[in-house]
Amino acid sequence: MDTTSLPPASGVSNAPDFSPSNGDGIGLRDDIAPPPTPEAPPRHGFTFGLHNQNTAWTDVQRLTWDELFALLTKHSVGAKVGTCIVPAVFRGTRRHKSDADQIDVAFLDSDTGATLEDIETAIAARGWSAIISSTHSHLASTTTIKRGNWDKFRAGHDYPDGAAEAYLIADKGYLPAVADGATVASETSDQVTFQHQPCPKFRIAIPLERPWRAESYDSQAVANAAWKERIEALACALNLRHDQSCTDTSRLFYLPRRPVDGPPAETAVLEGSPCDLFALPPAPKARRRAGTESSTLSEDGAGRRSRRRGQQEQPDPISFTDPETGEIVDLRSWARDNARRFEIVTALQARKPDAFIGKSVDGKHHLRCVNAGAHTTVDDDQATFVMNASQSDKGWFVHHCRHSHCDGRDHLLFLKQMLEQRWLSIADLTDLSFLCEARPTRPTIRHIAGQLPWVVDQAEQALLQADLGLYQRGAFIVRTGLVRVNGGSAAQAGRRQIIPQGDRAIGEAMTGAAIWLRFDGRSEEWVNIDAPLAVATTYLQRVGRWRLPVLAGILNSPTLRPDGTILAAPGYDAATGLLLEPRRLPIPMVPEYPTQDDARIALSCLNGLIDDFPFVSGTDRAVALSAILTAVIRWSLPTAPLHAFDAPVAGSGKSKLVDIATLISTGQEAAVIAQGRNEEELEKRLGALLLAGERVVAIDNCEAPLGGQMVCQMLTQTSLRMRILGRSEMPELSTCALVTATGNNLTLIGDMTRRAVLCRLDPNCERPELRRFSSDPVATLLASRAPYLVAALTVLRAFHVAGRPRQVDPLGSFVVWSDWVRGALIWLGQADPVASMESIRADDPRLESITAVLTQWWGVFADRTVTVRQIIEFASEQQTPIASLYAKPEFIRPDFREALLTVAGAAGAINSRSLGRWIAGLNGRVIGRWRLERGSDTGGVATWCLSAIKPEGRRDA
Repeated sequence: MDTTSLPPASGVSNAPDFSPSNGDGIGLRDDIAPPPTPEAPPRHGFTFGLHNQNTAWTDVQRLTWDELFALLTKHSVGAKVGTCIVPAVFRGTRRHKSDADQIDVAFLDSDTGATLEDIETAIAARGWSAIISSTHSHLASTTTIKRGNWDKFRAGHDYPDGAAEAYLIADKGYLPAVADGATVASETSDQVTFQHQPCPKFRIAIPLERPWRAESYDSQAVANAAWKERIEALACALNLRHDQSCTDTSRLFYLPRRPVDGPPAETAVLEGSPCDLFALPPAPKARRRAGTESSTLSEDGAGRRSRRRGQQEQPDPISFTDPETGEIVDLRSWARDNARRFEIVTALQARKPDAFIGKSVDGKHHLRCVNAGAHTTVDDDQATFVMNASQSDKGWFVHHCRHSHCDGRDHLLFLKQMLEQRWLSIADLTDLSFLCEARPTRPTIRHIAGQLPWVVDQAEQALLQADLGLYQRGAFIVRTGLVRVNGGSAAQAGRRQIIPQGDRAIGEAMTGAAIWLRFDGRSEEWVNIDAPLAVATTYLQRVGRWRLPVLAGILNSPTLRPDGTILAAPGYDAATGLLLEPRRLPIPMVPEYPTQDDARIALSCLNGLIDDFPFVSGTDRAVALSAILTAVIRWSLPTAPLHAFDAPVAGSGKSKLVDIATLISTGQEAAVIAQGRNEEELEKRLGALLLAGERVVAIDNCEAPLGGQMVCQMLTQTSLRMRILGRSEMPELSTCALVTATGNNLTLIGDMTRRAVLCRLDPNCERPELRRFSSDPVATLLASRAPYLVAALTVLRAFHVAGRPRQVDPLGSFVVWSDWVRGALIWLGQADPVASMESIRADDPRLESITAVLTQWWGVFADRTVTVRQIIEFASEQQTPIASLYAKPEFIRPDFREALLTVAGAAGAINSRSLGRWIAGLNGRVIGRWRLERGSDTGGVATWCLSAIKPEGRRDA
């Protein structure tokens, strides 16, 4: 990847030569030291000593670059004490700038927040060698200043909020990313300490192609001033805000150390050539005033002319001289550093508010053109607008006028006219209140045939750097998005979903994340292209090798992590893989340490929502409360049972209870699905919802008995391979969703009976939909969801803070849910929702069939061992009544036969194969007071035996 974006120093036009061999107005002499011989590696002079050393500084050493690398990248552990290194060699034995003689290596300290990657990129763009090493205070999050400086700043600035942040940016030069949210941590009569984001701090050593030698100048004072000016130029070339004390020729630096409890050291070594310090252009005045630090820019918005084939045109200079102060600003140089950051709307609103004409659309603020004198008409015709750099798709501030005299005009010319007409001042161009945080620079990727693996690697790095909101989820690369389903209110018009990305979407993202070039053989130039589709497709096929963050799910409100801690910070949570994207709801505060009394009050709040529902018993109310609590922390539960809602008649409120749980957890009513004609159809529908990251899966109005392998597995497994509607593959998907089901006289069958809790409603009337209620809970939640969300989380957080005391034995397959959600309800005096499982089992038609068969079996065979054939023969045995010669034969054991036909009937007869499979499925299982077990085979035929189970507590005499 080619991240070079600034031309080499030698290509800067009109730059004065600051080499010591030039007598160009700064008092330099012609005699300089000859370069080192090529036979041996060059050695660089340094002086060593202690910080408070009062004795002579005589420890002078000449080190090779490799020796210096070993010295500056080895961090001792401990306090900031010990040996110091001075890049200068002195005349005599005193360490003082008046005695500095020669400097071979330039040292810079970057203390304002530039990351190691930022510094590496800037130096690599220049092609210089460098050693970069973190300092003792690397990633410190506190800064202490003198009280007087703080008082002086506040007296001269009006910051009702954010004064600490403003001071760190304006006075200390910290980057906004470091100063963001800064607060005053402590104050004394002498000092003030700020708390801020961790601040990266690095020391940079760069070898010089030609050393600084004091004897090459007319005097020591001139030599020291020249060194200071050259260090400023070096920092400017790298776009670094550096420690000003580095311009002192006698400055000492501690050898690398890090605190015992501090972060690990960060170091880097760049290979390249020495820096020709004296060939660098001077730091512009505007640049020195800015005092900002940013990454090297590749698309600088400096108003360059486009490059024609075979020709590179230099842009015309645009400068402005303040007639009052005489200060000169080169706007092109200013733009290279600040066009991406300049908030022109903010500046004009503060300095020239009457220029605006009131219209503002999508960040475009219309105003009268500063060049209106050149227009044919001077009316305010809304043909001119400005945009802040932070809102512009171009990446820098925008001034656009559609008049023929202005169309296509360089936006810096408009800015110059604003300065000339006193709309703005030179100081406004570098006022930190008018500068936003710089956008990261897009890297350049050259698409070269035969280098596909390397190109794909670079494309992924660009995606990570651009932070476009792409994640990996199973075998998919995904993003989140608002999928609109209707044109209704903002609250219900769309749902936030996880959206898989195809090769075209990945190609678009790659194109936006980097500048793509290919070599054009005709023009013999590198030309811009979109990211090749082959690169995007190859990247999509790298399943298992992606470096994108893993997305477990999306939230729009706080929740609790599996360890009980509160997840309330917006953005991606690396600990859980959850992405919190609050939409309309202000993020509510969840109490950190609620008590049991707090939990009771919170539960009373939730009960108030459902008081009008006709619950049959307290257990049914507990199931409804369990659905609410489960929904708000479902991502933190490995598994959760199905919550079923049953009533004898439609309109009883089953679906509304599901909506209540969904509204509290997601802010939207449940998106329901139908049961489908068969299990395969239901599986595809469930798979589509899980792929989209739905938190609640609502199977509505079930008319057939609900069961089946897939739904059962979805409840007890953390992930499944499922068919997806409209897709041929079977990806592995997380099953982290609350599953609900509603139906009139809902029936749960098979293994579902132990995987579900059931809430029964009975309005005891013929037309329950005509009932009147004291309030509408759905409307209440749509208007104000936050109090109820906090209430649900308070209940669960209070139970966690109390230590999650064990209330009942855990429920198999749902241990965490049982210990947390179920336990919290019982802890607060509610009924046990799991008690509803007994009524589910009692209504299970499959269990009824099994019980009927085994009851008849015991009456016929008792505990005798029999084969399937014998069972069918006994059940189908017939006899003719003696009283009539023409009477039809009757079955001797009709109840036994009917029971067997229910489980293995086919065309009016008992199918031996079906019956054999059915009996084998019950092998070893205890049903009621019997256990069915397989006996020894007879002639290769399986035999079966039913045995009675003794009731618990009974002993033989």
